[in-house]
Amino acid sequence: MSGASGSAPGARLAGAPRLTAGFSREGIEELSRLKREPDWLRRQRLEAWAVIEATPWPTGKEEDWRRIDIRSVTLDGLAPTLGPDDGAAAPATDDEDVAEGAVVVMHNGAVVAERAALPAGVIFTSLEAAVHEHADLIERYLTATVRPEDGPFAALSQAFWSGGAFLYVPAGVEVQIPVRAFHWADGHGVGLFDRTLVVVERGGAATIIDDYLSSPAATGLHAGMVDLHTGDGARLRYIALQDWGQGIASFIRMRGETGRDAAIHWLVVALGGRLARVDLAAVMNQPGSAHELLGLCFGDGAQQFDFHTLQLHAAPHATSDLLFKGVLKDTARSAFAGLIRVAKGAQRTDAYLANRNLLLSDKARADSIPTLEIEANDVRCTHGATVGPIDDEQVFYLMARGIPRPEAERMIVEGFLEPLLSRVPIERVRDRLDRSVARKMVGR
Repeated sequence: MSGASGSAPGARLAGAPRLTAGFSREGIEELSRLKREPDWLRRQRLEAWAVIEATPWPTGKEEDWRRIDIRSVTLDGLAPTLGPDDGAAAPATDDEDVAEGAVVVMHNGAVVAERAALPAGVIFTSLEAAVHEHADLIERYLTATVRPEDGPFAALSQAFWSGGAFLYVPAGVEVQIPVRAFHWADGHGVGLFDRTLVVVERGGAATIIDDYLSSPAATGLHAGMVDLHTGDGARLRYIALQDWGQGIASFIRMRGETGRDAAIHWLVVALGGRLARVDLAAVMNQPGSAHELLGLCFGDGAQQFDFHTLQLHAAPHATSDLLFKGVLKDTARSAFAGLIRVAKGAQRTDAYLANRNLLLSDKARADSIPTLEIEANDVRCTHGATVGPIDDEQVFYLMARGIPRPEAERMIVEGFLEPLLSRVPIERVRDRLDRSVARKMVGR
């Protein structure tokens, strides 16, 4: 693996428990042995390690990486973290919706708490427990493979994943209350590799929230994977709320596949981390399937965000609607590369892609590259992007009515985000995002 190095075999790092063999084939064998995994899963990890060994570490010169400072991200001083320090307290999760529903709590890559109150037949548990308790389901759906073109972070996640959540909803069952996977990190030099796997069978419905948080002083690397599967007529709402501390570099790969007349509603929020990249693929393999993709980032300081999205229309009569918005201040920057791909035979496709960016500083920067690849001739596909500073006339209008400039700018930002947030039906999520935007505006 060119350009990257991990902890030397046999090293004992301070802080949270970690693999003594570090990032190596021996480390994977150690991890699989500790977790008493079946042979098929160990082989899957080793196949991912082969990809890691064959994949050059990005230098920043590649087209895929040149808009962010990837050179600052290495594996030096890191090792896969397997849990909190001895005696560390689990983070509190006392939200009303969680208390009434279900939660899986992960602390530095280890599941430390679970609680479930769900309809009969619904499974919500740690992915590691599901490997043993629901082996047939996991082996059927945890079959994603990574390729060199997926990059080293996806391969690292598949090779060294630890922690994670599994949600299974049987056919015809609707889960009324959102379930939540809570990912918490603290300590220095942590290596976090978690996975979320969701399966909603025919006609089922559910909402799941992945919540990524850390202590302000935490440092390290997060590389996660999210796999969503919906059967015919199923409905899934997936929400990712990322608010890592400024010492975390985060890379997450998301993929959602919909059955006939099924729908996935996405909300992907990136607020934290010194550098955060999201690769999201919405795959429509069956007629009538639909994806709604909403995204939001708010950068301050020297934060960097990088979004790569794919709306893959492989079947006719499918729809996708993407709206990603970014707000940037100070010297923060973002990059967005969105692709609508319509395969041959995917007639009557209806796809929309929009990326809007608001700059609050003349030193902030946003790059946006929307793209279409269409091989069918009876489609409706639209794409667009905007990048611009806050409107001085709007600021003047509000200040002329006695509103201080900081408050005027906050109101303009809220108005800019409102068309996106109004499409989020969960009030607690909207309220939390409102508070986060207000915190970012005053620099706390």
